[in-house]
Amino acid sequence: MTQLNFCPDCGGALLQFHVVAGEPRNHRYCESCHTRHYDHPRIVVTAFIAYQKKLLWVQRDLQPQRDLWAIPGGFLENNETLAEGAARELREESGVDIPAQQLQLYMTGTITFINQVYVAFRGSVTRPDFIPGVESQACGFFSRDECPWDAVAYPQVNDSIIQAYDDLDRGRFEVWQAEMTENRYQLQCVSTRR
Repeated sequence: MTQLNFCPDCGGALLQFHVVAGEPRNHRYCESCHTRHYDHPRIVVTAFIAYQKKLLWVQRDLQPQRDLWAIPGGFLENNETLAEGAARELREESGVDIPAQQLQLYMTGTITFINQVYVAFRGSVTRPDFIPGVESQACGFFSRDECPWDAVAYPQVNDSIIQAYDDLDRGRFEVWQAEMTENRYQLQCVSTRR
C-alpha cells in the first residue's frame, strides 16, 4: 500500500495497520475517525479480438510503454461489469465496437508483482475495420508471424498471447487461468469451450 501519513477522510495522523482478531491486516485504520483504508489490486480488462487467424493489436500513445504494441485493454472503471469494461477499452483504443454481451470469457489471472488482477475476453469480427482512438497511435490485425514481437508493451504476458494464437489456430478456445509472480508464470486450462 502507498504509505499514507494522514487519513484522507479526517486528516488524522498515524494510520495504523488494522488488527482483526489479533491478526494485522494489509490495510490501514484511522484511530481518529475509525475508517478503514483498503488498498486492493487493480482490475485490468482486455479483449482478444480475431479476424480470421489474426489478432487485433494497438500501438499505445500513452505512458507507460508509449509507442509499443499491446492487446486492447485497460483498467475497469466504477459501475462497469467486466465485459462492459473490456468492450469500452476495445472501443476507445481501436474503434472496434462489440457489445459486451457478445464478448466471451477467455482468461483470468493475477499479476502479483504489479498488484493486478486481469480478466480477458475474446470475440471476433467479420471485417478488419478499426480506427485508432485517442489512446492509440495505430491499430492492426496481425498473424502470429506478423506480430511486432520486438515491440510488445508487456512481454511478461507474451505466453498468454501465444496461447491466444494457439487457440485461434486450432479454432477451439479454452478458458485459462494464469498466475504470474516475479519468478513464475503458470497458465492452466480450467474448462473447454467449443
